[in-house]
Amino acid sequence: MSKITVILSSILFFTLLTGSISDKEYKKIIAEDPSNAVYPKVIIKEAIKYAEDSKALYNESEIPKKYAELIALAVSTAFKCQYCIPYHKNAALEAGATEEEVKIAINIAADVASGSTLLYGNEYDLETFKKELK
Repeated sequence: MSKITVILSSILFFTLLTGSISDKEYKKIIAEDPSNAVYPKVIIKEAIKYAEDSKALYNESEIPKKYAELIALAVSTAFKCQYCIPYHKNAALEAGATEEEVKIAINIAADVASGSTLLYGNEYDLETFKKELK
């Protein structure tokens, strides 16, 4: 038996063993929060738990919430996520960021993307670049 067959069989066995939630329970979860519809039944409970647990990164970490949300906004901008940008902009403002800080975070994202694009597009040697940092 190939490694892939063993892995796929294991995944199937685990899925059958742990089971999936019922259609009724799934519909209830979706009714409570329609955005949960992005998750398949087999992992929806774990995905919701992860989403809840990950809030600690913003609310309970060594990085204050305002700065965590500004970082998330900058990353969202770099990824061009039309869902994340308004969410994290609003969260940053609610956490005490100013409109000026929001603009700066977005411009930092643009600056990093610009540098990356120039270096990557011109196939600038990574090892040479690392040596230049010293």
